[in-house]
Amino acid sequence: MRVRRGFGIARLVAAGLAAAEGVALLVLVGGQLVEVVSERAFAGVPVAVFFAACAAAVLWCARGLAVGESWSGGPLVATQLLLLALSWSYYPAYPLAALVVGTDAGVALVGLVLARSAVVADPVERDDEV
Repeated sequence: MRVRRGFGIARLVAAGLAAAEGVALLVLVGGQLVEVVSERAFAGVPVAVFFAACAAAVLWCARGLAVGESWSGGPLVATQLLLLALSWSYYPAYPLAALVVGTDAGVALVGLVLARSAVVADPVERDDEV
């Protein structure tokens, strides 16, 4: 099946930002593992496992978006909306981190919407060859 994809740059930018978010989650896993070794094994292990699962999911969706899989857009849009809400709630305590996360999520969300609207406006072309 061949798919014509509009707004390829927006899709790739959104995929790159989602991949950066996945890598940031892996950094949080590393931080939690350091905490586990140092003092908080009881609370650190479940948090590290949760962040690792989230990182794997975000990286899998970013890969899917980069290669043009249709299923990957929805979970990434939901992730960006959650990150925007998270950055809003963390702004008073951590303004710089909230601005970075909010900007990343906003740009990725715009890229996802542009890529999805281009696909909706330009129907999928399919080859009937097997």
